Amino acid sequence: MPKKYRKSRPKQKRRGKPQSLAVKEAGQSLQPLPALSEQASAAKSQVAADELAIRHQYVRSDLKRTFIIGGATFALLIILYFIFR
Repeated sequence: MPKKYRKSRPKQKRRGKPQSLAVKEAGQSLQPLPALSEQASAAKSQVAADELAIRHQYVRSDLKRTFIIGGATFALLIILYFIFR
């Protein structure tokens, strides 16, 4: 059997606080963004909710199917336990 060879991992460099790309390029601090109005934030949350609904439209049916299959498998294990005991 050949001898095992272990390489040591290279040490990672310690990094400081991450800076945004704009700060690195311009060397200036970023200007604060203006606050969103209540209508804009409500519209943004509505768009986010609609987007999530579209992305996850099949999740409920998939979870239901998964739990049905899991329950049937568990019941089968219990039945097989009593048959082969």
